[in-house]
Amino acid sequence: MSEQQQPSITNRLEELFLSILRNVILFVLAGSVLAAVFLAISGVADLGAKPKDYKYEKFDSKLLVSDLKESLQIQSEAKPEAKPDPAKKPSPQASSPFEDELTKQANFVVEFYKKYEFGVNPSWLNEQFKPRLRKHARNFSIIYGEGDAALLEYAKGQTQVIELVLMNPELNQLLDKKFKSQGEVDGDEKYPMIHEFVNKVLGFYPDFHETQINQKKAFETEQSIEVGMRNAGAMMKLYVAGGVFIAFLFISLILVLVKIERNLRTTKLEVLAEA
Repeated sequence: MSEQQQPSITNRLEELFLSILRNVILFVLAGSVLAAVFLAISGVADLGAKPKDYKYEKFDSKLLVSDLKESLQIQSEAKPEAKPDPAKKPSPQASSPFEDELTKQANFVVEFYKKYEFGVNPSWLNEQFKPRLRKHARNFSIIYGEGDAALLEYAKGQTQVIELVLMNPELNQLLDKKFKSQGEVDGDEKYPMIHEFVNKVLGFYPDFHETQINQKKAFETEQSIEVGMRNAGAMMKLYVAGGVFIAFLFISLILVLVKIERNLRTTKLEVLAEA
């Protein structure tokens, strides 16, 4: 009787072990399938990764106006500079929509200086002021595209900024208050403040666009590095996915062998029982 019980206990232990092994194999098998699918999808997605497009920020003249208001409320000393000669009519040049915008900008500057009884030398306008505006337009109009249309759009934007700020009554009042707060201010002391104010207005617009272009270059560099890393890692993910799939096939084979073993053991026990 004890000899019959001993094999029975051994068989039950073997059955229990095989059942546990079967459940573990099923769990690993399911995990390997999910891992292979995930890695394959992720690898294919990374393999076709492309850099994102950079979106330029829109220019907001409110930032310039706010900055100028703050600067006008701060008392600062400036070194006197040579005043421009009395204004004369600039020599006519070939007209174009782009050049017309530059002329408008020059006229706003001249009008602003006239408010404070200063003239502008036409040679300064033609030899320094306008060439600087042309250079900025060529360098920074890329934000708006290419060609004359981009140059014109850039120039129109700067014309609006110059008109908005230099012809701004509130800012003009702040300038007047600043002069009055310093007592009697003659032309030599007033001119550096006016000149500094104009330079700040003229520099804000191109500086904004230069910053945008530099940010775009930095963004594109980061995107290029990121895409390169994703493409490099994509093949590794696909290799791992293939390895996991092979492991899935191997585990499936083990599961089949375990099933065959259990069936053979059950058949053997039934034959012994009948005997």
